Amino acid sequence: MPECISPRFDARIAACTAAAPSNRQFRLGLLGGTFDPVHIGHLILAQTAYEQFALDGVLFVPTGRPVRKLDTLSTDAEARYAMIQRAIAGDERFDVSRIEIDRPGATYTIDTLRAMCALYGCGAQVFLIAGADAMVDLKTWKDADEIASSVIVLGAHRAGTKREAFTRGLEDGSFDIRLLAMPQLPVSSQEIRERVRGGRSVRYLVVDDVRTYIEDYRLYQQ
Repeated sequence: MPECISPRFDARIAACTAAAPSNRQFRLGLLGGTFDPVHIGHLILAQTAYEQFALDGVLFVPTGRPVRKLDTLSTDAEARYAMIQRAIAGDERFDVSRIEIDRPGATYTIDTLRAMCALYGCGAQVFLIAGADAMVDLKTWKDADEIASSVIVLGAHRAGTKREAFTRGLEDGSFDIRLLAMPQLPVSSQEIRERVRGGRSVRYLVVDDVRTYIEDYRLYQQ
């Protein structure tokens, strides 16, 4: 079990754990993904969840070896982690965790939730922030029933995804799913990678420090 999951939130969650049971839990949003690279859509999603559900913080959790996307990763975990650090620098509402990067082997959401439960106990209430692609196949995730009993899912529809596909994720009553009123932004990590490969600008699609990092390290080049 890691000693620290979130440098910014750990002490605050520990205080909730140590307080009387009647005290309100720390409301922690968990936003996982490859973030290859992190872009403004991810940041607006985190902010939307934070505001609409009165969260105390949102934790970005970049995957180390994602089971479903091993063939599509363009950059290593350290680079993706560094870009998130730059994207959220100075925003006390957000933090980024190395928990899945440092864990050996394939990355599963349930392992992260178990580690958080072991460390935080009853101090944190976890809200799993999920996009439309995740909503479609929540039931197929490893130990899905345990995930369903551990978190509240905040689901956001994504531009370009058919509404019918998104609503399929709401049909299984085992998950407690709340819908986010998310601005529809036609931006994706894949599009950003393609723009870089084609020599086109990604200004305004990622924050400037992330754009500079991509340029300095020549990421996503052919």
